[in-house]
Amino acid sequence: MIGTICNQIIKFSCLALTLVIFDGLRGEAQASDTFSFSEMQIRATASGMQSSAVYLEIANIGPVDDRLIAVTTAIAQRAEIHLMEMVGSVMRMRVSESGLAIDAGDSVTLAPGGWHIMLMGLTTDLAVGSKHAVTLVFEKAGHVTLIATAKLPSEIKMTMPGYTASHDHNTSKSSQ
Repeated sequence: MIGTICNQIIKFSCLALTLVIFDGLRGEAQASDTFSFSEMQIRATASGMQSSAVYLEIANIGPVDDRLIAVTTAIAQRAEIHLMEMVGSVMRMRVSESGLAIDAGDSVTLAPGGWHIMLMGLTTDLAVGSKHAVTLVFEKAGHVTLIATAKLPSEIKMTMPGYTASHDHNTSKSSQ
């Protein structure tokens, strides 16, 4: 009798695990059918830095509007969707509590000076060239995990209109 019960528990467990795996695969397929992604880039860090940022372009190639609602990764204690914007003459960064809307047929660029994924409480240094898994969570399409490559800020290819990552402090000012 105990052997029969154990066999039933094992069969049920295998069936449940199979359903979980297939459900996960279905979510991945759904997200990949709904979105296309540029290369995911992450800002490399010096030893001991506690934060970094992730950049990429997300194109909604599906027929339904969706929303990026969360981000998870093992390399940070927290990952948040942030927006940097000019408020008057001051650059401000804020977390988006409602996520990031991506309309059907549209795309968004997460880049320095605009929308980006902020990683806080890094659990490892992000050496140039290292690769790290980052999972994007969409409201309708579910989870999709991408691999981000750590790059120097000067190597990050994503840019926002009007944003300049470098500053030239050696320019002479002309008097009028």
